[in-house]
Amino acid sequence: MFDPPSFLRVVAFAVIFGGIEYRYVNRREAQWTREVPGFDEKPVFWLYAPYHFYFLLPLLIVVSFTPSVSAWAGNVFYAALAEDVAYFVWRGKTVMRGEWTTQLFGSFQLGKVTVPAWWPLDALIVTAFYLLPFV
Repeated sequence: MFDPPSFLRVVAFAVIFGGIEYRYVNRREAQWTREVPGFDEKPVFWLYAPYHFYFLLPLLIVVSFTPSVSAWAGNVFYAALAEDVAYFVWRGKTVMRGEWTTQLFGSFQLGKVTVPAWWPLDALIVTAFYLLPFV
């Protein structure tokens, strides 16, 4: 079931963390990886880097907490989507083909805008979890 207070907390987190990721995390990693010869951060699972798997995912799970299991799951999926969108808003440019977020499931064009294919899929999953009356 949809839980407005936890949803608002997730939105605030997504906007703030999207800005932090754009301003600090990605820039630091890009500079750091250039300075370390031979460094190639290998994915932990599929395309997910250790940063996503060991830091961001647990953080999304904790921030999304609400007593309703379905709302909690919906919040986790929504947080991932909202944080990704917020990153591009902070960046001031739309998604471009070939960026990491388009490599998960591909992308499609909506007019002049590239949309990662996982965004609408994620939105459907979020909607389903918010509408399901689980405990």
